Amino acid sequence: MKKLLLPLLLLAAGCQKEADIEPGAKAEDEIEIETQGSNRDCGVAQVVAKDQAKVEQVIGRAAYAPIYLALKLDTALWVRKNRTLYVRIRKPNNSEYVLCTAMGPGYLPFVVTSARVK
Repeated sequence: MKKLLLPLLLLAAGCQKEADIEPGAKAEDEIEIETQGSNRDCGVAQVVAKDQAKVEQVIGRAAYAPIYLALKLDTALWVRKNRTLYVRIRKPNNSEYVLCTAMGPGYLPFVVTSARVK
């Protein structure tokens, strides 16, 4: 019995419930974006950032802001145009960039680490 009690006690002490975010509410580190479907040059999600300043803090200035490429965004979330999402982003590593045809504007990409529908 004592052998079982110690692991249960450690498990209970180590578990914490994450703070829930109400539907429609935005966390401080989330950025609101609107999907535009697939980018014709690269075949990845093309999005419009509602808060361009927050995006620039993470990835730097972009020539064609507020339009960006969203790498690693789940296809089910961006296949429909004009869907509003809350995302957490980071700057892409050199190995994460995608090849594009360069026939259109060169939108700056960011990597989506988490996303949820507004």
